[in-house]
Amino acid sequence: MLGADVAAGDIVFPEPELITVHDWYVVNFAAALDELGVEELFAPEKVVLVTDHEPTAVSPQAAERQKQVREIAARFGIDNHFDVGRGGHGHVFPVELGFVRPGMFVAGYDTHVPNYGAVGALGIAMLTEISEVLACGSAWLRVPETVRIELTGRMAPGISIRDVAQRLIADFDADQIDYTVVEFAGPALADIDLDARFTLCNTPIDLGAKSALVEPDDAVLAYLSDRVEGDLNPAYSDDDALFRWRGGYDVNLLEPQVAAPPRPDNVVGVSEVAGTAVHHGFVGSCASSLLSDIRDTAAILANRVIHPRVRLFVTPGTQEIWRRAADEGLLQTLVDAGAILTAPGCGPCAGGRVAPLASGEVSINTGTRNDPGRLGPNDADIYLASPLTVAASAVAGEIVDPRELLAGD
Repeated sequence: MLGADVAAGDIVFPEPELITVHDWYVVNFAAALDELGVEELFAPEKVVLVTDHEPTAVSPQAAERQKQVREIAARFGIDNHFDVGRGGHGHVFPVELGFVRPGMFVAGYDTHVPNYGAVGALGIAMLTEISEVLACGSAWLRVPETVRIELTGRMAPGISIRDVAQRLIADFDADQIDYTVVEFAGPALADIDLDARFTLCNTPIDLGAKSALVEPDDAVLAYLSDRVEGDLNPAYSDDDALFRWRGGYDVNLLEPQVAAPPRPDNVVGVSEVAGTAVHHGFVGSCASSLLSDIRDTAAILANRVIHPRVRLFVTPGTQEIWRRAADEGLLQTLVDAGAILTAPGCGPCAGGRVAPLASGEVSINTGTRNDPGRLGPNDADIYLASPLTVAASAVAGEIVDPRELLAGD
């Protein structure tokens, strides 16, 4: 815990209560520690290793890397190693399993660790500095300022939280958000469930935010009550807290939103890109792989088939989400429509090793990035949208407003 005398701009050395590292960096941190002569971790009991970027080994090299991760976990005494089939996406399942609680400080090797803000935890990406945290227990951090966004209004039918999250980063200036913690509050949260809060906390990073979180309410505390050991002690901003900026944001959008190439903040209304032919779709990633996202996808695909030109991949975020989606019959709906299910984890969003694009193809998906080359060739275009818009476009074979299909149900 930081003392009351700590202020924005101060340099501190906070000790995280949880440290997460995904499979693609484990070998790297072990090599870095070997180079430094470090033989033991500062607190191995705080470390969670996750296999989510490549749960399905698609090459002998990938299988070898998975083997090395298992050996490194054993070598450093990391008991919380969630291998293939045992967890899922590292930005989601630690919440399900009770590793994350409100008010917690989590350090992770990945830019989207702020997902944990969905339950009021502060997740900050340390990237390569995670080796220092593993060896010494901490690394320096400049205390960020805070931006408080008070959400108002109500989302209209056919508009999802992904539309709001994408529109929001287009409407705010990067200088306003850069190196801040974005704190979401306001009356609209009453209609924004936990699944949606993961999405909400995911996107501000693309404007340079250091982290994001949502004020934990009774619904979040009830969800965590039988998952987290010990008392829940959520943290809230003081009434006289200082913010870089504070203001409202209306979630009542007029139409679904799409991030057009080549950046996540290049967001337009779906009507501006409607009619663009697509070849590839994907629902998943740490931004949109929750049960509600699978439900939205199935709602569009029910009694429909995917366009013959389109291949649609769906990646449930975690083993628990997969099981619950199966129990509800959602996975059967997806398969009947012609969708392809992949192992819980990042799915194609990890960089296209699974389900890449071919030269000149177009993808519409719920991934976190749409940079050229993200899913393979630099001349392939990527559009980011909500699960509703992705599924509707996969059925139509071109980008469409999902409300057109929902109106026909």
